[in-house]
Amino acid sequence: MTATRTRKSGTQARGRARRQALLEAARSMLDERMLNEIELSDVAALAGIPKSSAYHFYGDIHQLYAELATLQDEELNQLLTRPLAPLESWEAIVSALIDRAAAYFLDNVSAQQLMFGAFSPPDIKRSSRNADIAHGGVFEAQIDRQFVLPAMPRRDRIFFRAVEAIDLMFGLSLIEEGRLTGDMIAEAKTIACAYLGVYIPRLLPLRPEGEAVTTTP
Repeated sequence: MTATRTRKSGTQARGRARRQALLEAARSMLDERMLNEIELSDVAALAGIPKSSAYHFYGDIHQLYAELATLQDEELNQLLTRPLAPLESWEAIVSALIDRAAAYFLDNVSAQQLMFGAFSPPDIKRSSRNADIAHGGVFEAQIDRQFVLPAMPRRDRIFFRAVEAIDLMFGLSLIEEGRLTGDMIAEAKTIACAYLGVYIPRLLPLRPEGEAVTTTP
């Protein structure tokens, strides 16, 4: 039994390593080539994995892209969640988080293609929109850690829509300029803060040190 378990564990570890290699190869290729120009066999060749093994893990390139997009949404969320130094206003927090998101996309052309690109499958874009609910929650939490937010009905939806507005500006930049520009990053900040400013007073009370953070439904 021990030998059987060892063999099974080794097979699972090799499987995980191959999936990871395919994901990293796809990420690398998307940094250099258009999404619609890549086949699963191309990714397998770059990863040094037999094509038959690649098709064992993913039925087609679409499934691989979907998993990579999910991974990148998680990476972005982890980046946004990192603690911020104390800032002078909630707008400054929003600006700092947008800068983090912009830096992530500038470093990951593959994420630009999968989340905003013209050739990205609709279901992958829908999945990224769903991930924006979590990203919006991070924006809310980061502000709420430093300031006392007012009670707002469906506060989570308000922050989700703000993130969608940021995505729109990032996507327009890629469509119009072929890259994420400083001007459009600034526009994303302007639009997100203007929208949130409809619901959030410009001046918020500081959260007392040590006070528990609460969320509003």
